[in-house]
Amino acid sequence: MIVRVTAAALGLAAATMGVGADKNAPLRTMTYAVDFTVRSSQTNHISALAPDANRAIGPGSSNIEEHGFTIDDSGTLQVVVVAATADGGLVTDVKYDGKQTHQPVIRVAIAKDGRLLYDPKQPLSEPAARVLPLLARETFSKRELAAGIAWSEPAQAPAKGSTTYRVVTVAAPDVTVAVSATLDVPGSAGFSEHEDGTLTFATDVLAPLRWDVLIHVMRTRVGGAETTDGHLTARLTGDTFPRRSKP
Repeated sequence: MIVRVTAAALGLAAATMGVGADKNAPLRTMTYAVDFTVRSSQTNHISALAPDANRAIGPGSSNIEEHGFTIDDSGTLQVVVVAATADGGLVTDVKYDGKQTHQPVIRVAIAKDGRLLYDPKQPLSEPAARVLPLLARETFSKRELAAGIAWSEPAQAPAKGSTTYRVVTVAAPDVTVAVSATLDVPGSAGFSEHEDGTLTFATDVLAPLRWDVLIHVMRTRVGGAETTDGHLTARLTGDTFPRRSKP
């Protein structure tokens, strides 16, 4: 699933900031163990006209410079649900403690369609941005889930693309779903993104139990391009909601 915050949604995020004050006991607390690695590579087209004493390039020719890096930012994601809104959303306090990223608690509203609404001045960690949309309350709750059933949801404007879900197995109350998503965002800061993942979801408590996804992002810019490949696995290791026994 690929979800991005829209500018119009920020007003709703601001409206929810006062919901669920600290004096109130949280409705639910979930903890995820996250394995997250990212490999990024950049390609720069170097013109022969650019002065560089270390380059031996003939007149009118060009050169390609490539460099990249790999990051392991595995860690722990904690999601505290402080309120459930009348329109089907959730208000959460989220923090992530990774090897590279230490995100303090951020108030995030999760709309029923998976949009994440929060103050953009507080950067949300990539693992949080990839897991939180799966807590949307209507993604699976209003569908008949049986092996082989598939459906698609369009990307949110102005982006183009869609997310396709296909139920692989059902072991009630859990389902395993193959998820494939493509997103194209126009503009100077645009990008193309593709995801292929496998989600195990608990329909009794409306939460992902395991999310294993490969992420490919391509950005083009003046003079070059950037490619990012990520692999994220998130496993639910703690939840204050009790689960019913399987039949």
